[in-house]
This record gives sequence, C-alpha cells and structure tokens, in this order.
Amino acid sequence: MVRQRYRPIGPRWLLVGAVAAALLVAAVLPTGDTVARTGPFGIRLDLWLHAIGYAALEVTALAAIAGDSDPPLPIRATPVAVVGYGLLLEGVQLLVPYRTGSLADALANAVGVVFALICWSLVVRLR
Repeated sequence: MVRQRYRPIGPRWLLVGAVAAALLVAAVLPTGDTVARTGPFGIRLDLWLHAIGYAALEVTALAAIAGDSDPPLPIRATPVAVVGYGLLLEGVQLLVPYRTGSLADALANAVGVVFALICWSLVVRLR
C-alpha cells in the first residue's frame, strides 16, 4: 500500500473553500425580496447573483490549480466540478422548506462558469 504524503492546504485552496462555503450559506438562508427584483437587462436579480457567485468560484478554482504544482484535479475538470457543486446546492435547496431549487438557477450558475472560463482564457492568452 502506497502512502500519500501530507500536503498542507495552500491559501488559494482556502479561498476556494471560503467561496464554496459562502455559496452554501447563501443557498440555505432565506432570500427576502431579492427574487422579486429585476436586475440589468430585465433579468431577475437572483439569477445575476447566481452567475456572479459561480463565476467567482470558477475563477478561484482556476487560480488555485494554476498556482499548484500538484493539483488534485486537472484544470479542464473545474467547470464540471463547479457546475456539479451548483447542481448539488440546488438539490440541497429542495430540502430546505423556505427555499426552492430551480433549473433557471442552475442555468445561471453554468452561465457564470462559462463567463469565468472565457475571461480566464483571454487573460491567459494575453500574458
């Protein structure tokens, strides 16, 4: 049996965990009237918040992997992992009496991830 060596968690990975934890907390707290408000382009404000939150998670995950000499997953796996996390949290919301998971929210999460990937790719190419 091969023993894996102990690897301390770096600050970039701690930031990924903090963003993921913030999204979890936001997913289970009561929303108030945020859902009813309309944001830019006539799109509901909560959908903008979903996209921004998951774009932030994607960027922090990409930065953590880019700065890690031995990342736990390949960089191409980050969008799958982040969208999967978003789907998981939408499922968690189905278990919370005062919250509802929705396909629109999951789609907004994925849009945020795609936007983050596009921005990340442009930054990497311009370097």
